[in-house]
Amino acid sequence: MNIFEEVLHRLSSKTRIRSLFKDVHAEDLERIISRLNDVLTEKQEARAKDEEKRKKKQESIEAIKQFMADRGVSMNDLGLGNLELEETVQKRRRNIQKYTFEYENEAGERIKWEGATTGRLPRDFQAYLERTGKKRLDCALEQIEE
Repeated sequence: MNIFEEVLHRLSSKTRIRSLFKDVHAEDLERIISRLNDVLTEKQEARAKDEEKRKKKQESIEAIKQFMADRGVSMNDLGLGNLELEETVQKRRRNIQKYTFEYENEAGERIKWEGATTGRLPRDFQAYLERTGKKRLDCALEQIEE
């Protein structure tokens, strides 16, 4: 758990807050609360500004759409075809190559394993690599096509 998650966890329960601040003087606690209130106010103001910007932008979009509709102009007339006014987010697909690996365990048995060149390995495969000083790809038999 990182420090941010730990702080949120501690501050999410009245009981945990009590135990966290049990040795803190009331004046110090008041200063902490005051600072937290200042941060809260800043966050609320920033959110209000962002919301106002979003509303203005949406109003502008609606005004442009209405103006175009009044004039009988469409997106196709502008040469934009089916282009949406709002941005679309494309997900990037990771290209992970998978292989069939062959290695020897401690008992001398030959084992085949399918996996990638990254990520965790079976314990006996990791021990084999450490024992022999080989790299993963040295044990690859074939690449698996997807």
